[in-house]
This record gives sequence, structure tokens and C-alpha cells, in this order.
Amino acid sequence: MMLRKKISIPALAALVLILGGCEQRSHDELLSKVEGLTTPDEIKTAIGPADKIAKVGTMELWKYKTSEDDVCFATVGNTVVRLSCI
Repeated sequence: MMLRKKISIPALAALVLILGGCEQRSHDELLSKVEGLTTPDEIKTAIGPADKIAKVGTMELWKYKTSEDDVCFATVGNTVVRLSCI
């Protein structure tokens, strides 16, 4: 007789949330969330922390991965600008 393991509802819910979080956002979705935002804090609040951050002096370069390509920002103090990723 084959034994069956039961999966609890909380464990199944956690698995769905984890796997759902693995889905990458689209390029257009990310840009639409930051449209009109002008400060690093606003960007972070809208789309979360960057996937990769590089520091060059007082400047930070933020790279966000999307399903199509990367979206990058440069921040210095309270200023943020979008730039081409390299």
C-alpha cells in the first residue's frame, strides 16, 4: 500500500507565495510604477530595493532586472536619474 503525504494548507499557501515571488516584473510595469517620481526614496518605495547596487564615490548605480532587460538609475543625494544599463 502506497503512503500519501498530506500537505498542510499553510505550507501550500507559503509555497504559492514563494513561487509567485519568483516571477519577474516586466520592463513596462517597472517604468510605469516610477513615472513622475524624482527622489531615491520614492523609487525604493515604489519598486523596492535594487537587484544590484554599485557605489562610485557619492553616487550609487541601481540595477533592476526585468523579464525583457535591465532598468538602471543613478542616485546622488536626493537626486535620481534613469540611465542606460551597461
